[in-house]
Amino acid sequence: MNNQEIVAKVTARIIEQLEQGVKPWACDWDRSGGQFGLPRNGKTKEDYHGINIPILWEAASRMGYTTDLWLGYEQAKTLGGYVRKGEKGTAGIIYKPLVVDESGEEETESQAKRTIPLMKTFYVYNLDQIEGLEHLRPAPPVPEEVFEPIRAAEELLARSGARILEGGTRAFYRKSDDHVQLPDRWRFQVAENFYATGLHELTHWTGHQSRLDRVWGKRFGDQAYAFEELVAEMGSAFLCAFLGLKGELQHESYVDGWLKILKEDYRALVRAASQAQKAFEYLCRLVKESEEGSVAV
Repeated sequence: MNNQEIVAKVTARIIEQLEQGVKPWACDWDRSGGQFGLPRNGKTKEDYHGINIPILWEAASRMGYTTDLWLGYEQAKTLGGYVRKGEKGTAGIIYKPLVVDESGEEETESQAKRTIPLMKTFYVYNLDQIEGLEHLRPAPPVPEEVFEPIRAAEELLARSGARILEGGTRAFYRKSDDHVQLPDRWRFQVAENFYATGLHELTHWTGHQSRLDRVWGKRFGDQAYAFEELVAEMGSAFLCAFLGLKGELQHESYVDGWLKILKEDYRALVRAASQAQKAFEYLCRLVKESEEGSVAV
């Protein structure tokens, strides 16, 4: 992929997300302001500049990276770390001025010269992709308030048996490695919002082929994707009501997709509610079985 293709690809991704109402560098629950800091090189400690800022922001948002630190492959090695096998680097662009002699003859002060930008590609890896350099990871900010866990919600998340990881600024369920990712707890001003977000992603988790085997789209904006988000939203609402939580989810970016589905097929709401009910009952059953197993032991 050449430099122009890299820029065009990143631009298209950002445009697609913005058209959907999603800022790739923001999250509604982040009390630090909802914005990544400037991407920075983990070895030189210098900030990246120009087009490399949105390039690295977009990659961090899309991949769910939790730091703004980036390193080249050899830089990681010189610091005593190594890039994990199978990890792919993010392509950045270096602009270097190239002075061109228009005449092609020996240089003289009177000769006209032209400076053109020369673009070169470089590849970097986020600190999340690198082993052995945990000491470079910045300490998390001190929370303004102590997070007060809600026991019933904690037990539901734990007893589900789902692989749930916490950290960073993004919430998602990734079907490829079957795990739920939740943001740091301190990013939520209200604890109930953390659990509402977790239950939304846990509803997605129930749709794995080894569980309820729901099918959803491959990319943001697909109708199947929007329908699955509607199922997850309703499933979270059912679970929040069951647990007595009043958490709020911020998914305005999905509203247009939901409206389109509901306008095209009035039965979609019934189907979504049915799928959400199945997810709700599935999770409740897992919790009950886990409780019974604990008592038996």
